[in-house]
Amino acid sequence: MKKLLITLSLLIVAMSAAADLREDILSLLFGNKNASKNVTSKVDKKKIESDFKSINQLYSQGKISSDSVINLALYHKVYSPELAELCLKLVSDKNNLRGMTELGSLYTTTSQFSKHASEGVKLLETAAKAGYNEANAHLARYYFNNQKYDKAKKYMDACHPMDQSFCYLALGNMYLVGNGVPKDNAKATENYLKGALMGNPRSMLLYGKQLLEKEGGCDNYPDAFFWNYIAGDLGENYSRTLLFLPRLEEEPGETQEDREAQFALELNELVHSEMDFSKEPLYKDGFLGGIEDRTRAADAGDDWSRYYIGSMCYNEDFMNQNYELVLRFYEPIIKNGKLPKKLLAVVYERVADMYRNGKGVKVDKAKADRYIRLAADYGSLSAYKTVENISK
Repeated sequence: MKKLLITLSLLIVAMSAAADLREDILSLLFGNKNASKNVTSKVDKKKIESDFKSINQLYSQGKISSDSVINLALYHKVYSPELAELCLKLVSDKNNLRGMTELGSLYTTTSQFSKHASEGVKLLETAAKAGYNEANAHLARYYFNNQKYDKAKKYMDACHPMDQSFCYLALGNMYLVGNGVPKDNAKATENYLKGALMGNPRSMLLYGKQLLEKEGGCDNYPDAFFWNYIAGDLGENYSRTLLFLPRLEEEPGETQEDREAQFALELNELVHSEMDFSKEPLYKDGFLGGIEDRTRAADAGDDWSRYYIGSMCYNEDFMNQNYELVLRFYEPIIKNGKLPKKLLAVVYERVADMYRNGKGVKVDKAKADRYIRLAADYGSLSAYKTVENISK
């Protein structure tokens, strides 16, 4: 244990930057209340028709299951919403409750299908009444986004615990500002933490923000840093900006120069150039002050702490890159399988990359393929795309 702590202390990379938190970022953090932005498909109609014909044929011949059709739809929901719609209609027309729910979600959250929103609500209500619990979460999201908080609360309360990641986030927002419920900062914080523990990156960000902005001053910088780092690792770019890490998200057609320019703009909102981030509490008391405790927790079997340290070693964030340590922390996570799916997908995908490219391990294509398929099964779109290429 002592040796590992010494190793980690040698790996720490001192950061020097500036930081100044804005007081009010609620509108940024809560996101757009309108329908979510999706990538506009650039696939031509002939390509869509050809792909759907192939999927329909395989499904009709019993070579792929309805769940496989839905999984294909969820992948294409990002890259070709039109093909996703056709796939989901194929199974929902046969009264498949999961297909109905995902089609209802597509209609109620994708701007290009906004004219079908009422149809989407009916599909979700039908699935919810038939006992498909996930539909309650989608209905809660729909009514929350449309500021119908009483109805949103009704469906949040009906959610199965496994489907409540968004519900906890939304409840936190409602309690924070008093929408549909009495204003209660403590309950907001409590719900953000519940959402964070279910793997919701926005809940992690907001829980960290609650810790930083606690009345009387932050008394837990290590946890504020911890949750912001994991949120950023899962793609929450505002958390990454708080920690002076570059953006992860790529927009269609966005170049590296575009991303760097956007990062500079966001950073400009947060910093005064004369300040030194290495002396700021979020780094000094958050990272440096918490790394030993997190290392001890990881050594004692805490998978969240293992993910935190392993990811920093993999990404070369605040620590030098060290794939042997990454594997040391990631392998028990894989064995236990207890972290939320979103985090497990990241772990599987990174371990697959290590085995495919010989990073800290011997190249093992079979292991790489197995782990990348597991990452795809757990919802990673980039892993799904890799699996498609492997299968060709």
